[in-house]
Amino acid sequence: MNKLLLRGFVLSVMIFVFTAPVFATGPASVYKVKIKKVRLWNGTSWVTVYDALSGALDIAAVSSGASAGNFLSGLVVPDGTYTKVEVTPSPTFTYSGHDGANYTTAAAGGSGGSLFGLAAAEAEWTVTLTGGNVPVAGEQDFSATPITVLDGGADKKVRVSFNVANAIDTVGGDLWPAQPAVTMSIQ
Repeated sequence: MNKLLLRGFVLSVMIFVFTAPVFATGPASVYKVKIKKVRLWNGTSWVTVYDALSGALDIAAVSSGASAGNFLSGLVVPDGTYTKVEVTPSPTFTYSGHDGANYTTAAAGGSGGSLFGLAAAEAEWTVTLTGGNVPVAGEQDFSATPITVLDGGADKKVRVSFNVANAIDTVGGDLWPAQPAVTMSIQ
């Protein structure tokens, strides 16, 4: 399957399913996520194309597309027509940035997010979400523009961009990752 096509589905759905109760107020300089499972709907059943734990994909990095492409290289997608994708992300996120005034540090705050710090001390923090904040499998329906895979090639491309300008928020006195803005189009 076309790497660009699957990369777009994986990353767009992966971000849409992050459900922590936060509202972004500042930019992320690092926003790493991992993928646990990827399935495609062929109109009859779900076809699993990935079922393991990926390495971290930093969607805040300029090279986020290349990183996702490396993750997806070697995946085998059977010929068929697909109308949905389902992605299950890991509940572990690594992030850094600020909420407009407070910067992430490499220390835990009182509620489990990153402790507040100054710009000079900005560092990555890793958090594993628990309880009702654990991201579940998220589904993206693209039945209006189904994609057909034939002989390993897809008939359409997916363009995805990420905006992490508002992906850090203060919740419970700590800094947490929030949903970045995701733009996706099928061409």
